[in-house]
Amino acid sequence: MIGNLQEHEIIIAEIPFQDGSDSKWRPAYVLRFDNETLKVLKITTKYQQKSDYIKQFYFEIVDWLNAGLREPSWIDTINVIPLNNNVKIRIIGSLTKRDEKRLRDFIANRQL
Repeated sequence: MIGNLQEHEIIIAEIPFQDGSDSKWRPAYVLRFDNETLKVLKITTKYQQKSDYIKQFYFEIVDWLNAGLREPSWIDTINVIPLNNNVKIRIIGSLTKRDEKRLRDFIANRQL
């Protein structure tokens, strides 16, 4: 259900675990979309319990409510996750212009 999907939108999708053992429906940020592969970054509400090392890779979404999220959230920029184009998704929102710019700067400074 890719349909009208665009880069920089926030979706709910079935995201596989890193070890491939299972998957979980969760919010994700659409980093790239080329009609064949969807590349996303996971969005999480779990920040406080992470190590300082991990926290440096988490981008805070300041305008989380305007982005369609239900609670304060962070984009996990550690791993870009490829999803195929037949994955079921639901678009819930997009980053505000302010958060888009902040994320671009954050990623550029991280050199991902």
